Amino acid sequence: MNEYLFFADETKPIKTNPYFCFAGFSVTREYYEKVFIQQINALKQKHFGRTDIIFHFTDMKKNRKDFALLLDENKRNSFWNELVQILNSSPIDILGIYFNNDDMTKLYNGSTYSNYDMGFYALLDNYVHYLKHKNAYGQICIESRTFKENAYLQKTFYEYMENGSIFFSQKDANTYLTSLGFTVKGDNCIGLQIADIIPSQLLRYKNNTKKDSYKLAKTLSTKIYRFGTNYESVLGLKNLL
Repeated sequence: MNEYLFFADETKPIKTNPYFCFAGFSVTREYYEKVFIQQINALKQKHFGRTDIIFHFTDMKKNRKDFALLLDENKRNSFWNELVQILNSSPIDILGIYFNNDDMTKLYNGSTYSNYDMGFYALLDNYVHYLKHKNAYGQICIESRTFKENAYLQKTFYEYMENGSIFFSQKDANTYLTSLGFTVKGDNCIGLQIADIIPSQLLRYKNNTKKDSYKLAKTLSTKIYRFGTNYESVLGLKNLL
């Protein structure tokens, strides 16, 4: 059985967009370690002269801090076009969930789980379906939050492993899921840096936002699991409300 890595991140609601989105990409461990890391590091070296720069999408799109050189239009166009080209050619699959955060809070106020944890649980179902379809083992990698928040998420993961869900048996969960890992923000994890870009762009795709610089949202949307099928909104990018 192949080994897959799933890198996931979230975007929180803002005034102009009430949706919470928890999403990321899955890729074979072999491709990630032998090809993808090298491609992104080569991109970093070419445009920034170093490979230890950390991609933060908020800073990247505003051309600030380490990305101030992208204020130059030619450099900015070159960088984003090359990054989109890498993503387009890479054998990655995107899975995610989203929901109106205020509506979720109103509907399930008093739940023992946070909105983040509820989103994660739903994401597990889609990831297990994906792994079962691939007949593969899968590890999940998420950016570390507070230790207490990590503990709650880990508890959700272990409960899923122990009980399965209404869709998948305990045997399925233990056959295909292997582990959940947390990485701190300062670590140079290529997978999580790319995952940081995905949730906001998926919301652009779902909201049919006309502005799509460098076709980033369009490119990522074509990588959604079961894209273009009747199951895209069920198994790929799922609205929980």
